[in-house]
Amino acid sequence: MMVITVFGILLGLIILGVPIAVSLALTAAGIMFYMGGIDLLIMLSQRMYASTTSFPLLAIPFFILAGNLMNTGGMTYRIFDFAQLFVGRIHGGLGHVNVIASIIFAGMSGSAVADAAGLGVVEIKAMEKAGYPKSFAATITAVSSTIGPIIPPSIPFVIYGSLSNVSVGALFLAGIVPGLLMGLSLMMIITIESFRRELPRSDSHPNLLESLKIFVNAFPAVITPVIIIGGILGGIFTPTEAAVVASIYAAILGLFFYRELHFKDLPAIIWDTGVQTVQVLIIISGAGAFGWILIQQQIPNAVIDILLSFTQTPWVILLIINIILFILGMFIEAVAIMIIVFPIFLPLVMQIGVSPIHFGVIMVLNLMIGLVTPPVGLCLFGVSGVSKVPIKDLINEIWPYIIALIAVLLIVTYVPEISMSVPRLFGIA
Repeated sequence: MMVITVFGILLGLIILGVPIAVSLALTAAGIMFYMGGIDLLIMLSQRMYASTTSFPLLAIPFFILAGNLMNTGGMTYRIFDFAQLFVGRIHGGLGHVNVIASIIFAGMSGSAVADAAGLGVVEIKAMEKAGYPKSFAATITAVSSTIGPIIPPSIPFVIYGSLSNVSVGALFLAGIVPGLLMGLSLMMIITIESFRRELPRSDSHPNLLESLKIFVNAFPAVITPVIIIGGILGGIFTPTEAAVVASIYAAILGLFFYRELHFKDLPAIIWDTGVQTVQVLIIISGAGAFGWILIQQQIPNAVIDILLSFTQTPWVILLIINIILFILGMFIEAVAIMIIVFPIFLPLVMQIGVSPIHFGVIMVLNLMIGLVTPPVGLCLFGVSGVSKVPIKDLINEIWPYIIALIAVLLIVTYVPEISMSVPRLFGIA
């Protein structure tokens, strides 16, 4: 009965249009008051505060800052030009460039929204200028941005690691191969669409000297992921410290190497970073209080018992979990979902023998698909705002790519070695 009550209140508030963070906190407050009156309600603020004080969460503002600095400091243009050197000349080349650029940018910011909003502006403008349909360009930009939080670094992996006490470094490594598979699947669909629509090839044919210049200009930006992951694996800094290093490195490149970032730009960038960080932390705080209610009322145990009463077959349980996450991702913000369902699903998957590292990749990949799935895909609305393409046009274009990403999700779910091979190679899984 308590399971129905708790989730019924939360769902009712969301349907009424109450923001997710407020809905989570109000649900927790209502249950606390019902359980123990004012005395227990005092704990609400304590639980909200405690959920935001984990050391790994310090990485969030710095990875957001790094993404903002890169978008302002001229790195996005260099990354796009660099990717165009390799795949720009084939059919639908700029669509492939879009994906490759997102893979590279993913190794810097760890945020799908940063990719869609920053790199997306460059990509859509270039594709439209080259004669691509604007809706096609915007769709590719939206779906390719989902790679950002899978290839390290990753803000969702930082949050998952802080919740599960799993090594964030191991999660970063576990995302490499699945992220590349996502890029490959999207490029396969782009290839099919390119021949079907007879999309243009790139008319850019730089000579050797021009290619070398593009490579040299982009090289400092492109090696950012190597610095971040290499530093973590080498024990030089922790994932949290890596976020600080990424921010400092991005600032140095923008200010002194590319010289497109100016000191007068920094206050606005820092303000935007603060706003974006607060948006994430408010959700985490509300979800933290809600998660405490779930655990205190033993709701995870009740849900686990219900699921196991239907089936104890691991592959069926994983399928059910993926379906639940996918449906939730269509309506609710990814961070909130992660914190809400984490105490329910992690004990369940560990009980059936699934590694928490592997499950972290499954969960984050699933929720990233939700970012581009109607009706409430955050990246869909972000790209629509940047490109001025109506949401309905994006929805009409996006389904083949969503199907491709779901196929990758299922492969990653049922072939653990795809996500676990790299962490095991480095002895941290």
